[in-house]
Amino acid sequence: MGKRKLGLGKVQSKKQKVESENKDSKKNEELLTVELANEVNPDDPLSQLFGLWQTWKESERNNELILNGIINECDRILRNCKDNGGDEEIQVNDKFYGIYSLALCDLSKFKPEEEVKEWINSSLDRLEEGFSKFGDDNVRLKLIKCNIILDKIAILYIGQMNTDSKKSEFPGLSELFNEFFELWEDAIKRCESKENYEIFNEEWVLEILNIFDDLLDIIDKFGNNMSEVVDSDEEDEEDDGKGERAGAGAGAGEEEQELGGETTTSDALKVEDFQLAQDHPLYEIQKEDKYNIFWRDNMLKYKEILADDASPKIKRSVYEKLGQSYLMEAEEPIAFFNSYQYEREEDEEEEDEEEDAEMKAAAEDARREGQRLVGEAIGLLRETQDEEDPKTWVNLAEALITEGNLFDLDSPEQEKAYAEAEKLLRRANNATHGHYEDILQSLVGEE
Repeated sequence: MGKRKLGLGKVQSKKQKVESENKDSKKNEELLTVELANEVNPDDPLSQLFGLWQTWKESERNNELILNGIINECDRILRNCKDNGGDEEIQVNDKFYGIYSLALCDLSKFKPEEEVKEWINSSLDRLEEGFSKFGDDNVRLKLIKCNIILDKIAILYIGQMNTDSKKSEFPGLSELFNEFFELWEDAIKRCESKENYEIFNEEWVLEILNIFDDLLDIIDKFGNNMSEVVDSDEEDEEDDGKGERAGAGAGAGEEEQELGGETTTSDALKVEDFQLAQDHPLYEIQKEDKYNIFWRDNMLKYKEILADDASPKIKRSVYEKLGQSYLMEAEEPIAFFNSYQYEREEDEEEEDEEEDAEMKAAAEDARREGQRLVGEAIGLLRETQDEEDPKTWVNLAEALITEGNLFDLDSPEQEKAYAEAEKLLRRANNATHGHYEDILQSLVGEE
């Protein structure tokens, strides 16, 4: 099995392993061995670089040695290619400059705080070299710049803030978001003009919108219990299957949570009471709808432009995230309707004669809006069903339970929604050896 230090020679074996040397560990000559896929061409430096980058993307991304190897190889390729006076027949392309830039940006996350800005600026410099070589309208480089801008916002802005931060301390934040919007929309327009959306079938492009979604979640919860902020790419593998009829989908916020000790439902919801000061750099972003609207509109656009032969993983991710976003949007009208129903039941004797017609009409409007949004979610979640993933069945079941809760008690519509949800939950429970027993029993009412 052939081995080499990146940048020092070619791999001779068909099944390659690449070793990269950590510059900061020269004393003990620590080496990292990375096995690349069989399809990587051992005689093509760019193929090896792309393979190593893919290895990094698919890893836990916690080992800077891989990034050092990638950057060392990028340096070597530039130094040795004939365009720069070297003797190797290597034609660098936009993908090369994209990887070079992203690797530098990712490496910044391992650096001391005082060096981070320099590394991010270096990544943007490499990207500008790519633009100068392949044109300012290059779609791949525009999208990669979107990625780096979001990382810059996360690391150099939000990551440096606290609840007492002032807007004057972080100038240019809204401008960075606007630049991200413009770059993304321009990339879409370029693809539309060429009627070529092939690049959107690549997972890393969808990851950009996922990063943006994560940032919005962090901003929305800023100053509250930050442990509630979850990476959008992480699946809830620790889900204990517990839930209530009203706790599925839009009602999940009503379940008891443990946030550093035993916490009641009302205590868990008190985090919403925290308000940033008006001069906080994130205040306006929290209050403006345009950021969430941008995410939703562009996820819907992503759904439209995905090719029929796009990766099932990408398709499921797009549909699942859109479905969950509709369920989240439905929470407010559902909460209003449920509150009205509860108060009506509590004051039934008085309400029989003096019911407020205006409040009743508002509650019905809220119910219809909730039904509409949950219906959108169910349609999307049906497209995510995976025969190998019981969690996709449970996600749909929870949305169906939420829909059922919005119908009149014991109505045919409610029973239909519950029946389908029960069927899905029983199947998932059997497939996972009882993992969803609690939520199933809460639905069917069995002992």
